[in-house]
Amino acid sequence: MGTLSINKLEENYIFTGCLCGIYGIVFTFCLYKNLSGITFPLFVAGTIVTTVLFLKRMGITVKKEFMLYAAGMMLLGISTVLTTSIFFHFFNWMGILLLLLTAVLQQLNEDSGWSFQHYIVSLLILTGRTMISVCDPFIHGMRYKRARKQKEKSTYLKPVLAGASVAAAILFVVLPLLVYSDRVFGTIVMKLFRPVHFGAEWGIILTFFLGFILMYAFLSGMSGYVIRERTDIVKGKVNAVSGITFAGILAAIYVFYSAIQILFLFLRLDSGLPAGVTYSQYANSGFWQLLAVSLINFVTVLICISIFPENKILKILLMTISVCTCIMTLSAAYRMVLYVKAYHLTFLRILVLWFLGVLLLIMFGVMRSILRKQFRLFQYIMAVVAVSYIGLSFVRVDKAAAEYNLSKWEQISQQDLLQHIYTGSLDAAPLIAKMGSRVAVPEGGIEDVSYKQLITDYYQNILDREMTLRSWNYSLSEAKKAAREYMKHPL
Repeated sequence: MGTLSINKLEENYIFTGCLCGIYGIVFTFCLYKNLSGITFPLFVAGTIVTTVLFLKRMGITVKKEFMLYAAGMMLLGISTVLTTSIFFHFFNWMGILLLLLTAVLQQLNEDSGWSFQHYIVSLLILTGRTMISVCDPFIHGMRYKRARKQKEKSTYLKPVLAGASVAAAILFVVLPLLVYSDRVFGTIVMKLFRPVHFGAEWGIILTFFLGFILMYAFLSGMSGYVIRERTDIVKGKVNAVSGITFAGILAAIYVFYSAIQILFLFLRLDSGLPAGVTYSQYANSGFWQLLAVSLINFVTVLICISIFPENKILKILLMTISVCTCIMTLSAAYRMVLYVKAYHLTFLRILVLWFLGVLLLIMFGVMRSILRKQFRLFQYIMAVVAVSYIGLSFVRVDKAAAEYNLSKWEQISQQDLLQHIYTGSLDAAPLIAKMGSRVAVPEGGIEDVSYKQLITDYYQNILDREMTLRSWNYSLSEAKKAAREYMKHPL
């Protein structure tokens, strides 16, 4: 199996530069003023293919595990086209980058015994190396030129550049003529490049260089990354008695708190809330605190596993803390369920319930790692988070919340309608008209028609949004269909 190095990258500068140049073109075509269109999966596929071609050029055999991460990246790319939610657009980007970095680490790492902490440190190092490598395309180019100065000049580079320059010059004149000579050809070209205007050349050029530099920096950071020996803290240097004392105190408090949750929250579901306390106050008063404690416990248990030697008593105490953390997570989830029953669903409430479920699954993995030292905790957490998040990204949360609320509401207040219109994405657009038909008439019998105009303006704004063949988005397409239907039959 081959190895990566900066010297090897510089020796293959022409290949890598051309590869990143092609990637820059794909990057520009897919993402220029178009971050969620149908070309987004093409950008993701281009990223995967570019990485694989580079690894093969360097003599690296691509492992099967890499394709699992690639499949996850493609699913996130597809889900981006299905929604107009900015939240999912952003975190889909983050998920794609995290999967790519992890796939590369798994590709380069022959030691499958890394700990969770070692993986996290390696991800940070690889990210840092990529960030500091943004000037490498130019630095490596100058080095390559100096290294080749005394050698025979390439017999291919200049002819290729000359041919490409002549072709570009001719197409600059010929392409407009072809567009006007055939209506079908002209229509297709105009649809593909409608957002690109002659005054936007600098924006296109900057987008190309952004894609080129980012990919080259990533490949350079990957090449400069050195797999080191395990850097975990050696167990046994910290006295286990300290860990037992520390964990014992926490476990005692958590057991007492968990017992209260079981007796007074879970086993007395029909007792209602304390006098003078609303559902909103009850849910908010304890939810965020429990969430913070659960996250602190997760980190604490990981640290204890890393720095303390194996000890049966310590394992029991850490298992106790983990079980209590699961109870706290369930308590927080139940409080949120009470809140949802009283005030129905929103995007944030679904997200919170999802997060609590993922945290509970992660704690199961932590408990497994306490009992079995060789358990691959990082891979388990990556699988849980990736599968859970990809599933959530395909749900189209705003639409799911609107469907749930419509199934529960006989009448809807204008305030609730405004919340769905102004705080949600266009995923819920097909349901806004149904919500409008259930708006309650204010007391006194005088109907406030302002919300009808609001809905009309909402759908009109959707119809006014431009969507070309390159920027086609499923959620926006469905919203436009709903808007056209509403304009035919308004409230």
